[in-house]
Amino acid sequence: MRPRSKWRWAVLIALMGLVVTACGGEGDGGEAGDTTTPEEARTVIRFAFAPDPVWDYMNDTGMIVEWEDEFNTRVVTSSTWDEFTFFAGGHGDIVSIGTQEVPVLEQETEIKTVTFGKYNFQRSPMMTRADTGYQELTDVPPGSPICVSSPVSNTQFWSVAMNELHDIDYFVGGGDYELIVNDHFVNPQNLLNGDCEAAVIIPEAAAPFLRTGEIVLMYDGLMPFQLYNEFSGFESDEGHVMSNLFSSTEEFYDANPEAAQAFLVLWERGIEAWSDPEIQAEIIATYPQHFAVEAEEDIAYIQEFMAGENDWFVDTVYFTEEWVEAERAIWDFMVDLHPDNQNKLEEGFPQPRFEVVAAP
Repeated sequence: MRPRSKWRWAVLIALMGLVVTACGGEGDGGEAGDTTTPEEARTVIRFAFAPDPVWDYMNDTGMIVEWEDEFNTRVVTSSTWDEFTFFAGGHGDIVSIGTQEVPVLEQETEIKTVTFGKYNFQRSPMMTRADTGYQELTDVPPGSPICVSSPVSNTQFWSVAMNELHDIDYFVGGGDYELIVNDHFVNPQNLLNGDCEAAVIIPEAAAPFLRTGEIVLMYDGLMPFQLYNEFSGFESDEGHVMSNLFSSTEEFYDANPEAAQAFLVLWERGIEAWSDPEIQAEIIATYPQHFAVEAEEDIAYIQEFMAGENDWFVDTVYFTEEWVEAERAIWDFMVDLHPDNQNKLEEGFPQPRFEVVAAP
């Protein structure tokens, strides 16, 4: 049976390390789907999300307050890099979560979910020092240390990609390489120090070193959502393998479908703003901390990096049945992982629920 302890720790610390912020008004936020708050009986959505530039832009420009008034709804956010833990602890109604984490969340917590929107693609590419000459993981000697940020999240994707492309068993705690877990923002320096031969890092965490050329992207510069089409067999104009889906508890969604629909309206407005090149550049310059950059030259690098095909924000938060079919296929690849791989899904695992929500 697949080891489960790496997930249980998340549930045990679910009450720790969370910063709760109410957006769009004062008050304690009430209970899930509460319609008896002091704010004119507004529906309350408790939402867990990592710090995000588009959210800050919508908040600072008044878009969130305007939306809350329009839909008689209030969003109470919990800002955390560990949304899985927050949701697993039963503290939220809606959470942003990666596609590959959804079935694991359900199995480990017995929380039934409904996924109804999309936001960010899985973007963490594999990198190396400029002087190694490594193009793919097969160029790196087996057993070498690889720096990663987590045993789950992007490591789940790379477990699938390495199995499908090279028949490499890739996971934390075993497999063909030694995966060492450290924070995204620590791993670029670890890579440069020679503590690992390759690293999987969000691009913004390595921006200064990518700009100077000290660190380079492997796999022809492809990020996970771009590399997926190399082995998935799907011919689609839409990107796949999400870092941030919008998922709710089944209980909340079934009791508040209108709130879920309204929630997507808010984020669609944010995406529409982000898709404007001038606003996108403004957001990056105004909130550079979200892209881990400070110097003007690094801000300019990220603006240029994001302006083309590397943009990891979706074109729309809404998805279709066809999109869901292709997205869920990543779970089939997880079933095909090596028997000892900790990211393996068991044959016949319960399929999490997706709902196609129409724009109002």
